[in-house]
Amino acid sequence: MKEELGTFENPKGKVFVSIYPSNLKDKDGNKIGGYIGKIKKQTRTVEQLITKAKDRGSTLSPQTLFYAAQVLSNAAKEALADGYAVDLLGLGTLGFAIDGSLDRSMSSREISEHFKLQFTPSKSAENLLKNISPSNIYVHNSKISITEVKSFSAGQTDMNVVYQGRPLCIKGNGLKLGGDVCGVFLVPLTEQYVYAPRSEWINLPNPYTNTPKKLELFFPESLNISYDAEKGEEEPLFCIAVVTSLNQNGRKRTECIEEFSMPFYVRKVE
Repeated sequence: MKEELGTFENPKGKVFVSIYPSNLKDKDGNKIGGYIGKIKKQTRTVEQLITKAKDRGSTLSPQTLFYAAQVLSNAAKEALADGYAVDLLGLGTLGFAIDGSLDRSMSSREISEHFKLQFTPSKSAENLLKNISPSNIYVHNSKISITEVKSFSAGQTDMNVVYQGRPLCIKGNGLKLGGDVCGVFLVPLTEQYVYAPRSEWINLPNPYTNTPKKLELFFPESLNISYDAEKGEEEPLFCIAVVTSLNQNGRKRTECIEEFSMPFYVRKVE
């Protein structure tokens, strides 16, 4: 069962941390124990950054800002193609590094195959971390866990977005639905980034793939999810809750267990 360690009244930032039992083993094959942490990546698009700039009083039009961003992006790509490191607007430097070891007999082509991109954050960017704390911390036990929630949607690559009217894949461990109480639910997150009351959970269709490691279902297109960005309203966040009465071996438990995914946005396919 999910244990919520922290729900903070005034979180600095929107950082969602999940903590899982570690499977690392020592040289003798014994579990070391402890936990590993994962942070759900949440991405701000250029359009969202432009909206934020306008909210902060920018006198430039959104069209001008978007055009300027495109021009700078193209110029940065050209600089990289010419072998230069690029200063990314004061956030840090994107440049080149060598991956792995080299041999003196290597040709220039063989050496270039070891090139990789490397980002070095600036001091000012690193200082931003001092002003960030988790919004929520979740601890997951080994009985059931959700590691990925992903839409099957051609041309859409956002990792933290679920699309309406598209198949949905939920991956993890111990997810198989069964027993007297079970189901997959869409759970709204409140302004404090905690789960909405159970009465507000949205029951999703039964999965057509129901295994311990994967659930697949069709995410309905009929959900009405609205917000007004021009009025400063934040796009609402959701998560998936899996509720089941089965254990890892497919046997019925005495009581049901539930697990929650990391947060994501729900959008229509453009």
